Amino acid sequence: MIKSKLTIITLHSFATILISCNNSNVNEKKTAIDTTEEQVDTTAIDSKTINESTTEVQTKVDSKASGFVENLKAGEKLSSFFYDSWLFVYHEDNRCDGSTDGQLNNLTKEMIDSIITLQVKNDGDGWGCDKKDPNTYNLDFDIKKKIANWDRFEIPNYENKEENIVYIVGSGESDYLKLHYNDNKLIIKLEYRSEDPG
Repeated sequence: MIKSKLTIITLHSFATILISCNNSNVNEKKTAIDTTEEQVDTTAIDSKTINESTTEVQTKVDSKASGFVENLKAGEKLSSFFYDSWLFVYHEDNRCDGSTDGQLNNLTKEMIDSIITLQVKNDGDGWGCDKKDPNTYNLDFDIKKKIANWDRFEIPNYENKEENIVYIVGSGESDYLKLHYNDNKLIIKLEYRSEDPG
């Protein structure tokens, strides 16, 4: 009789320990799940904040670019839109002459309102004419003259917008400016591109 009572007590104690361990595992798993949910929620909030912040910055950049377009169309000074050490990139693709490329670094903001002289290289490899020898020469770039024949000045709303970059198209889609902005919404790089649509 005593033996059976001891067996029952032992079994009962064993069952209590087993249930207690099981509850402890469940609580640990629940805590781990709660912690994971909190991390996911925090990540979602951080991601939302970053996305909203990026959108807000891009909206400010687009707004600044609209002012640039207005001044460009009106032939007014553009220097106030530039950082005081910016990069100019020139690219022209012509069916007869081929590709002409050059760039100039560390320009002052006032230089956009004057003639920019830069060294360019032409590859002479146009698809519509006989190949010519490549040559290098100095090109005088005057933004007002380059856009004089543009039939429109538009900021297209491309589906996959690059951050802090704005395109301004004119003369069809073949001639355009690509403006790169810094965090202060000033232009740090301007690309003039002309692609022969052929």
